[in-house]
Amino acid sequence: MTETAAELLQRYGSGERDFSNSQLAEVDLTGAELTGIDFGGSVLKQAKFAAANLERAYLGGADLSQADLTGSNLRLANLEKTRLHGSRLQGANLRGASLIAADLSGADLSGVDLVGANFTGANLKGAILTGCKLKLANLREARYDAATQMEAEVDPVALGMVCE
Repeated sequence: MTETAAELLQRYGSGERDFSNSQLAEVDLTGAELTGIDFGGSVLKQAKFAAANLERAYLGGADLSQADLTGSNLRLANLEKTRLHGSRLQGANLRGASLIAADLSGADLSGVDLVGANFTGANLKGAILTGCKLKLANLREARYDAATQMEAEVDPVALGMVCE
């Protein structure tokens, strides 16, 4: 279903949370309060979620390629198998989020809070991970390459990451 940001926010304000499989490419939800929303399987390419509250949101299998999630709150969100290729997540809160098998290739995660986040099997090739809080983050089997940017003191092999 294709709809406007205004329609979505009106339905959300009325208590609706299931927006799975929506067609919302390029939608502007900057600063929106969307706690617990279900965008599973939705197309959200180039969407604007800067400073939005997506705490405990379900985004499994969604396409957020080239999306702007700068400064957003994705604490405890489910982003499993989500496509975030080339997305901007600078300064976002991904504390406790699940990104199992997510595609974050070319994404900018600089300064992101990743404490307790699960990146098992995620694609981090070409991603920017500088200034991230990695305490207790699970990066086992996450894939990286020579273009992936991390702090010098981060040992990807010790974290269980796989270089491809």
